Amino acid sequence: MIESDLMNADLRLALRRQRVCATVKGMELKPVFEEIYINIQHLRRLISSDTDLTSNKWLFKYLTEILDGYVLDTISRRSAEYLQSPVSINLNVETVLSDKFLRFNSRVDASLKSSIILEIAVADVFIDMSAFLTARDLAHELGYRICLDGLSSLSFTQIDRESLGFDLAKLQWNAEMKSDLSSEHNQKLKEAVQACGSNRIILCRCDSRNALDYGNALGISLFQGRYTDNILNPHAKIIN
Repeated sequence: MIESDLMNADLRLALRRQRVCATVKGMELKPVFEEIYINIQHLRRLISSDTDLTSNKWLFKYLTEILDGYVLDTISRRSAEYLQSPVSINLNVETVLSDKFLRFNSRVDASLKSSIILEIAVADVFIDMSAFLTARDLAHELGYRICLDGLSSLSFTQIDRESLGFDLAKLQWNAEMKSDLSSEHNQKLKEAVQACGSNRIILCRCDSRNALDYGNALGISLFQGRYTDNILNPHAKIIN
């Protein structure tokens, strides 16, 4: 039922873009790349579903694999629109290993591939580590970069960039993180940032200036969220 609804829905209405920015000259924001993704809540309204699409992890995974194909097809067919500047795309490990990704790869100009980042959820990585490593190696061989998405402040301190071989990582901001910058947890987090490489970490879901202050205190210089959206374009209607 959901699959047939998806086939009949205008998914372009749920397609979103959100910039990842670097802080330069203090707190000035400079766009670095743009994430292209499907807004799940808007998608739910489009297909008039009473089902919480994120409540069942297997349903959600099945759904996102279908959406992966749509996003890849849309970007490859309209590369002049979507690939004018560096972008990131959320993909499942299985998608990177699928024929639909190879079709996408064959349609994208070789000169653009180094400016395309594949975002893979950390939960997907640990479902099948062997599959992730194969997907990572394939992506790198073809010229893409890998971003590990969905990291909490706890899980971030427990991963090693060199062993997993990712290029970027997304750390999720929440207001409780800043409670005490001198705390043992925040000190461990700062050490993990330095070990990973401060220019490789994106603090995402930033909803206030506190997030940027906190990230800078840890050495992070890349940010994404509604707060940075508003700084870059204060007159835009935020729909992410």
